[in-house]
Amino acid sequence: MKKLRKKASAPSHVLGARDAGDEALRVGLAEFAPKITPFLGLTAYLQLELYEAAARAVVGAPSLQSKDVLARIAGVTLTKQQRLNDEIRRRGHEPHLVMQPFTPMIDRYIERIDTADWHQHVLSIYLVGGLFDGFFAELAEGLRDGYRDEAIEILRERRGRDELRELLAAEIAADPPLANRLALWGRRLVGDTLLVSRSVLALSDGRAFVESEVEPVFTELIAEHIRRMDGLGLTA
Repeated sequence: MKKLRKKASAPSHVLGARDAGDEALRVGLAEFAPKITPFLGLTAYLQLELYEAAARAVVGAPSLQSKDVLARIAGVTLTKQQRLNDEIRRRGHEPHLVMQPFTPMIDRYIERIDTADWHQHVLSIYLVGGLFDGFFAELAEGLRDGYRDEAIEILRERRGRDELRELLAAEIAADPPLANRLALWGRRLVGDTLLVSRSVLALSDGRAFVESEVEPVFTELIAEHIRRMDGLGLTA
């Protein structure tokens, strides 16, 4: 969270008023939906990276309980990725070829948020997974394709997320000084994540990306990030 804590006034056109809450976010992002094939390739690759992150976290987990929670997160994320890949194949394409154009952008992002600290890594899985799943589900509202509803349903799958939040909360309760370190990490994460989100909006099939017009969208994304941080007792 590098900036944008304060709400700004919304543009007068269809992005909607800021006090419209989630509806403003839904309408704003839907306008920037890309074509279906880039959408599938980008989301499939991102889910693959999130799966790999969860799988790595299992290895360093300090207890069987935490291993179990992280393994379930990895399993749910892999299922999402495979369902997206299945749709790519159904359309006559190879998933690795459809994902390939988006690997540099996502790989650079993963490198920026990489950490050897297990707690920071798990916080990344929780915050980044939640932010991106919500972001892409809202973006999918604007897909001009029959796969729209299934894409939204895949990305809104929340199994294991409450357990992951409880795992992090328990780790913080057992080691209170951990909260300060994780709060700093959470603030860093949101800035890097918003950079990727801006790049995604530039792929829009129907609207040019103009920073001032989408500021309300990013402010709402940050507000959602803050709510997740607050839920862990971390100062955003």
